[in-house]
Amino acid sequence: MRKRQALAWLLCAALLAGCQGEPKETAPAVDPISQEALSQDLRDALEAEWEAWNALSEEAQVVSSHMPGWCQQDFEDWAACEVFLGFSVPNPLEACDWLEKGTYVAMPLGFQDAPRVKVDWYGTEEGYVDLIDAGAGYRSGSTRVTISALLYGDPTKARHSDRGWTLDLGKQEAPPDGERDVLHVISENTERYCSRTAYLIWSGVLYDVHIVGEPGQKAEVEETLERALEAFSEESE
Repeated sequence: MRKRQALAWLLCAALLAGCQGEPKETAPAVDPISQEALSQDLRDALEAEWEAWNALSEEAQVVSSHMPGWCQQDFEDWAACEVFLGFSVPNPLEACDWLEKGTYVAMPLGFQDAPRVKVDWYGTEEGYVDLIDAGAGYRSGSTRVTISALLYGDPTKARHSDRGWTLDLGKQEAPPDGERDVLHVISENTERYCSRTAYLIWSGVLYDVHIVGEPGQKAEVEETLERALEAFSEESE
């Protein structure tokens, strides 16, 4: 999961860096995380994560594959996820009646006891939250749909090495209120699956919408992506 997130962040870095023009004063495309809005439950979980890490011996820390400061929490629905975060994160797919709710990886509910919604976040030992990734999954027939809402702390206070690129992201011009700004769509067609992944900015949040189908479902996957992107509109807010 974290490797996929890192690749997504680096991809967006390259894309956004390539479309830089002459410097100009614009509204930032992605709103930074409001540290004041974060819930006490999230803060407590981050503090407990660092306490557990610091309780390890130096030898245990050296051999550990865990990155200190990375946390995760599972939820039964998107609303519970927002309560935990302490603020609203728009997810227009949650209201789409043509989508069946699934696990956060878009498998049928109950599959291997996977949660419906999952949140990963990174914070420093001092309590500064730099990254939040809230994800949920859905199904349209045999087609799988996942969404990740990616949020970041103030770009000028970036703490984590994987996200220096957000300094460039913060310079991008925000789309008009209620409109979506699709940055890029990645297409994959293999012997095992067909997929489309769209990165877009909407309501101050960077989203990753991922559609996966069987190898022969290219048309269905593309149609599903188009329908999912249509949910990101002023009317659906």
